[in-house]
Amino acid sequence: MGITIRYYTRKGLNDQEREMVTFCYIYAQGSCENQLRGHTRGNLNVGNSKEKLLAILSTCIPWIGYPRTLNAWAIVDEVTKE
Repeated sequence: MGITIRYYTRKGLNDQEREMVTFCYIYAQGSCENQLRGHTRGNLNVGNSKEKLLAILSTCIPWIGYPRTLNAWAIVDEVTKE
């Protein structure tokens, strides 16, 4: 089994949790809008709702800041309207 597949087969996090954590990491980095769009879709595909993603963004505002949060919020709105 290759290293690229290994983290998907590890125990501990289910697909919803794994995709949510990835979304948070990308959101926190900023300037990764295209990747954030992809992982917003990924979250929706594994069952995380728009409301859950917006709750995550609201919770992280004090640590990540308003500019990145507003950008991420706009991406979530954009992707969920598609």
